[in-house]
Amino acid sequence: MANIAEVIQASKEFKSGDSVIVALKPSSMQLETGKLTLILGPSGSGKTTLLSLLGCVIYPTSGEVIIDGVRTNTLNARKMAQLRLNKIGFVFQQFNLLAPLSAEQNIMLPLTLMNVPAAEAKRRVREALAKVNMSHRASSLPKMMSGGEQQRIAVARALVTQPPIMLCDEPTASLDSDSAHMVMEELKSLAAGGKAVAIVTHDMRLKPYADEIVYVESGEISKTEINHTI
Repeated sequence: MANIAEVIQASKEFKSGDSVIVALKPSSMQLETGKLTLILGPSGSGKTTLLSLLGCVIYPTSGEVIIDGVRTNTLNARKMAQLRLNKIGFVFQQFNLLAPLSAEQNIMLPLTLMNVPAAEAKRRVREALAKVNMSHRASSLPKMMSGGEQQRIAVARALVTQPPIMLCDEPTASLDSDSAHMVMEELKSLAAGGKAVAIVTHDMRLKPYADEIVYVESGEISKTEINHTI
């Protein structure tokens, strides 16, 4: 295992008129390859802000965020977007699949943005579908799939760029227990295969799948624990 992402005493504030909203107080954490990290906390606790910092979606107000040795504070918007595209895969609660496109076409989209040659892109899409056991759904439209199947296609889309980091925002909140279990097993296997997987959630059902749990409360990390039950 190795550190692939690090938040070092990073905070985030937003201005609203004359007011300053503190979304995250100075906090520190690390993501390691080969490990599934759960970022657990109630709504409004700051956990999504922490994920946004790790995902290079926002800049910290203070402190540092380092992704695979690169300090994001120094990057302009274009370089930040490039880092995000090459190093990070995102999975969201609402799947965010494009309705007119098949599963295969949805997974292909990030590779098109990266100008990956067609033959290589098709090979990667096939591999990504196989990894989440969804090869049989390659030609299916999102409306033809269950919520659990759509989320696994979303995982494949995040996986297809071969990023070292996978960030997931409430990936099981819209799923029943069986579908949530299938998706978490897929994410767990990705971590076991060498990726750093971080999942933001308030879903206590996910605790048994985690190698490490980071608790966020009232805008700061309250504690971190290693999960010895797995």
